[in-house]
Amino acid sequence: MTTQAAPPTQDKAIITGLAEIKVSIDSSSILTCLGLGSCVAVCCYDPVAGVAGMAHVVLPSSEGRDTKSPGKYADKAIPTLIEEMKKLGALKTRLVVKLVGGAEMSKAAGMDNVFMIGIKNQAAIKEALSKECIKIAAEELGGNTGRTARMAVATGKVTVTSAGSGTIEL
Repeated sequence: MTTQAAPPTQDKAIITGLAEIKVSIDSSSILTCLGLGSCVAVCCYDPVAGVAGMAHVVLPSSEGRDTKSPGKYADKAIPTLIEEMKKLGALKTRLVVKLVGGAEMSKAAGMDNVFMIGIKNQAAIKEALSKECIKIAAEELGGNTGRTARMAVATGKVTVTSAGSGTIEL
């Protein structure tokens, strides 16, 4: 009788598109935000419950508007992300948060930073996290290059791939 090893598991990418919030407890998944410019990926992980969540924040403030896409605005995305993670067993007090993105892409194009959306997104997200009494464990923010963020649901490990700079782990 011969035994055959099980084939290696293939990690599944769960793409978190513009203004989306994704949460998962599937340990074979990788939450992914592709091509972050001025947008910010908010990567949250509860290491005890094994719950991971990611928001792809596009703009700093909803300015009080009701929205069908709460992930679009920092002021709506943070509380919504926390609530979605809690539904899967996460506790706010255990969340490990890492931020990626917030670049000034107009500067990369040789333009003045008239709108400064990346900087405003960073500030709004940090303010929203502070309101929730959540500390930031790591960040890869600013600059003027695009990035891709990936978070392993199994471990909460976040890797950042920057245009022209390779990959780092936060």
